[in-house]
Amino acid sequence: MLKAIGIAGSPRRKGNSTALLEAALRGAAAAGAGTEIVHLNDLTFRGCQACLGCARENRCVVKDDLSSVLEALRAAEVWVFATPIYYDGVSGQLKSFFDRLHSMTWGGGKLAPQLSGRRRAAIIATSEAQPYDSYLTAIKSLAGYFSWMGDFGEVDIMCEGGLGPVGAVAQRPDLLAKAEAMGKKLAEDLREP
Repeated sequence: MLKAIGIAGSPRRKGNSTALLEAALRGAAAAGAGTEIVHLNDLTFRGCQACLGCARENRCVVKDDLSSVLEALRAAEVWVFATPIYYDGVSGQLKSFFDRLHSMTWGGGKLAPQLSGRRRAAIIATSEAQPYDSYLTAIKSLAGYFSWMGDFGEVDIMCEGGLGPVGAVAQRPDLLAKAEAMGKKLAEDLREP
């Protein structure tokens, strides 16, 4: 069965970015994918330790709450990350997590994608203010690194603003539908030959 994993980078379990992530996973499930969501704020983990153990072991050697999450990512064909925008960038939780994905870009002592097979990914970002170009720049920068890990094709981006306070996205059924359609398309893309 196709697997889709959602990584929630918000410290709020019921935040706007998490609500859109849940909608995207509903869409993936409607297309036949099994889904899982990980709330980074519930985990205890460190960022990349620059130890280069991943270059020797072909996986992250740091042992903490992210160890099983990194294995779940390796098994999933659809990845959806969600984050609020803080100070023109992704949340600290998501940034520290993303740094640990360095282990998926190294193998046999050299820079090389570690994931086999076709995959699809998306990044969802929300902000209280209307989106600035710098918000989209931060998200596009992260999206560019997926190709360092494997064959993700084009990474979908959903960057939505004007979503303050907490729960504001519940008043935007258009955005929830957009996220759900995106998740469904990510899973359907992998079913096509």
